[in-house]
Amino acid sequence: MSREPEQLYLLDWLAAQPPAPAPIVPVLAPHPNPASPAPLLLTRVDPSCNMRRFYSLALVTSLFGEHGVVRQWGRIGSQGKRQTDWHASPEDAVAELEGMARHKRRRGYR
Repeated sequence: MSREPEQLYLLDWLAAQPPAPAPIVPVLAPHPNPASPAPLLLTRVDPSCNMRRFYSLALVTSLFGEHGVVRQWGRIGSQGKRQTDWHASPEDAVAELEGMARHKRRRGYR
């Protein structure tokens, strides 16, 4: 007496199931403060010193409602380093972003 392997029964069962629904694609909501500054990319290039640096600043919001400033810096062409500073209010985060941008522009970033 021969028996079909149990695996074939499972494959038949799977083939008889209705197709799965299409995955739900999340829609990103716009930033709650439309007056907030856009992400900023500053560079400093000085061929005489072999200097090719970048400094990036952007505002982010966590799932818990905290507002942060993401800083990324390093040599152009590399991934660089990244740091996020969190604040309780969006005004504090915007003020820090603008202050960092002023500081970097004074240091020669454009």
